[in-house]
Amino acid sequence: MKIVFYGVRGTSPVTQPGFQVFGGETTCLAVEGKGGGRLILDAGTGIRAAGHVLRRDPRDFSVSVLLTHYHLDHLMGVMSFAPLYDKRWSVEFVGPLLDEGTPEQAITILLGKPFWPVQVRTLPSQIRFTTLPVLHPKEPMSWAGLTVRCAPVHHSEGCTAYRIEEPCSGRAFVFATDLEWGASSESEREVFFDLCVRPVPVDLLVMDGQFTRANYESHRGWGHSTIEDIVEITGRLDIKTALITHHSPEADDRRLEEAERELETVGGTIRLARQGLEVVLL
Repeated sequence: MKIVFYGVRGTSPVTQPGFQVFGGETTCLAVEGKGGGRLILDAGTGIRAAGHVLRRDPRDFSVSVLLTHYHLDHLMGVMSFAPLYDKRWSVEFVGPLLDEGTPEQAITILLGKPFWPVQVRTLPSQIRFTTLPVLHPKEPMSWAGLTVRCAPVHHSEGCTAYRIEEPCSGRAFVFATDLEWGASSESEREVFFDLCVRPVPVDLLVMDGQFTRANYESHRGWGHSTIEDIVEITGRLDIKTALITHHSPEADDRRLEEAERELETVGGTIRLARQGLEVVLL
């Protein structure tokens, strides 16, 4: 299973000099299974590049986009997703039922007047919407030959974490963005632990670490975790590898490189994700 990070920034994209090493596109990952199945996770500005890659290697002209929630930084790239403008393509948007709506409501509003000149109903591609139930299914779901489990996590207006498994290799990872660990209840934490370790511990945890303990208190309630939170979680669950994502738009390359050097003193394999990074779980 291969994971490609097309966007690792949170809140808003950044393009200034000094932000190029880690990248400035907002959240989007692409997952490809050994059997060729593919998924997209979130539709931040990074989905533009992901869409161009898909069109160069279309295979069956279909893709499913799993959305964690509907805040704009995780959706703002959808207007530039190339398969939407190609009549050969079928695009499915999957996401949770939240207080702020469904995937269909979110995408329809965004691709609608006065925000965008092309509406969902006039796009040439075939678009489908799948809403996850309020009580997230305990049985695994299947998309593109990959097995998907999910669980709610603590974030303003709600958010969903996904566990992606590849049955043929036994590899698995959890993608948990926009999770505020410091405000999570014990029951919320237990649900997340369960997602990470059942039926077996994941090979990789990809998790939001927008803040550090030093600046978290001034951002409490913003819906994000700290780098130190991830270190503690991986240690408790004996997860060997973690990649920290959703970097603050205020954190330039210098600050992120300093944070990564500090992580080297902790032990284990915990790093900060970079835009363009490819990870293969063998």
